[in-house]
Amino acid sequence: MARTAALPILRAEPGLTHYLDEIRRFPMLERQEEYLLDKRWREHGDREAAHKLVNSHLRLVAKIGRGYRGATACQFLTSSRRVMSA
Repeated sequence: MARTAALPILRAEPGLTHYLDEIRRFPMLERQEEYLLDKRWREHGDREAAHKLVNSHLRLVAKIGRGYRGATACQFLTSSRRVMSA
């Protein structure tokens, strides 16, 4: 009887899984904290404040990006233009 190889278990890419684990380490900000960080960035050019703001939104970026899995670059750009013009 011929032996067949076991099918691999489908998982997210290791790099992507690692990235998602890493971005979970950044805390989500309370509304007031986000406002104060934004104010520090705009008024004083505080790069640390900007860094905290950007990192706190990486989960949102990843979530939105998941919606474009399998999309072509053209589909992504078309969709992005619709969002920006709304």
